[in-house]
Amino acid sequence: MPEPGLGWQILNWVWDRKDEIAGGLARIYAWFRGWADAPRGILIIGPGGTGKTTLARLLTGPVDWVRDTLWEYSESIGIERYPLPGDPRTRIVVPPGQAHRRAGAWSELQADIAAGRYRGVILLAAYGYHDLAEGSYKNHPGYRGNKAEFVEAHLASCRADEVRILRSVTEYVRVCPEKMWLLTLVTKQDLWAGGEKAVADHYRGGDWGAAVGELVAAKDPRRFRHEHAAASLLIRAFETAAGESLAKNAEGYDHKAQVTSVRRVIEVLDGLRLWEAET
Repeated sequence: MPEPGLGWQILNWVWDRKDEIAGGLARIYAWFRGWADAPRGILIIGPGGTGKTTLARLLTGPVDWVRDTLWEYSESIGIERYPLPGDPRTRIVVPPGQAHRRAGAWSELQADIAAGRYRGVILLAAYGYHDLAEGSYKNHPGYRGNKAEFVEAHLASCRADEVRILRSVTEYVRVCPEKMWLLTLVTKQDLWAGGEKAVADHYRGGDWGAAVGELVAAKDPRRFRHEHAAASLLIRAFETAAGESLAKNAEGYDHKAQVTSVRRVIEVLDGLRLWEAET
């Protein structure tokens, strides 16, 4: 659960900048509606517990920051489709990210990427901070009796899984004949803020950077674009469903920083909208 007063703090800060944020979202919504004649959706894909459903809700309709319990993790079981209010033909598609659910849910979606049925893919990663579906970390198969060692091993394992997902996505983006874009969105910024260099080195270099670089080199820049963004879709300590703390929020990362990061995501999407309009 968030700290007392969290909703009102966010609401006040958002209210002060409501026109700016609403203007950016209005352009995004208009962009979505413009797809109606030739509907090609957006695919939000990534590991479980990285914020895919939260992002889809933010992009397809107003969120009540006071009443909506965005911080409560609920494991997705099947493919979720979010229509834009007022235009049900336009959809954002979110498949489940848990490893044991991917084989059944992702094969058709991957074929759709290759066939050009998505104009864009938002690939979520979280620098390893993936929510645990288990009630307690002690129930996780990777737990060996030491909490600190478990957390470090969990983060490393999840980062490796993120790279595997990236490579599975780029395999199909590579053969897509249509103009499309890919956005790497690194979430959970409130947990890793202060370590920006390490995060940047990880996602712009190493295995991740190599996979993206290979894809960009293989595509016509007039037909493909890749962007990076980082955000905290909500502020929440890294803890289990049982309420056990695994990592604290970064010191000094406040609600202003969080909403600013969401605005930045909107700006990046707006830039992709402008790129799409180019001939």
